[in-house]
Amino acid sequence: MFKRIVCLLGATLGGVTLSQAPEYTQQYSQRLAGAVDELSAIIAQFDQDAAGFGLTREEGLERYQESPDAFLAERGISMEAVFSRHERLSTQLAQLREASPATRAMSLAQYFDTDVGAAALEDFRPAIPVTIDGLTFTAIGLIMGYALFWGGATTATAPFRRRRPRVKVSRIAR
Repeated sequence: MFKRIVCLLGATLGGVTLSQAPEYTQQYSQRLAGAVDELSAIIAQFDQDAAGFGLTREEGLERYQESPDAFLAERGISMEAVFSRHERLSTQLAQLREASPATRAMSLAQYFDTDVGAAALEDFRPAIPVTIDGLTFTAIGLIMGYALFWGGATTATAPFRRRRPRVKVSRIAR
């Protein structure tokens, strides 16, 4: 009886925990899209400023790099980092949007950006899963939680089980 209660508690814990994966993925995707949009705005402004002086993006970056002013040279390096981050995050966002609901969580783990992920986790609010994705993750979590707690309870109580005496069965000759 106690083992069943523990296993049901484990199943509930597993279901509730895993059911939040689609919700976190959605909130992460929203944060990621916001980061891509903001970086796009910065890049567009840089390109517009460079074009105002008759320069391409690459020529504008070269001007930064060639400047004897250490501040401007560092600014050029930070702009290159912005371009690189924008490309990386845009690729991740496209892959998350193209991924099937079942593989979206795995895609998230593959391309996870710690800054975006930490911000999403900071504002994360659990939600009741009413989508197919959420219900699927809940079912998997229930099964995994039950199995994990059943295995743990079985292992923990093994030394305390009474051993049944073995009954020898003899063959009766006919």
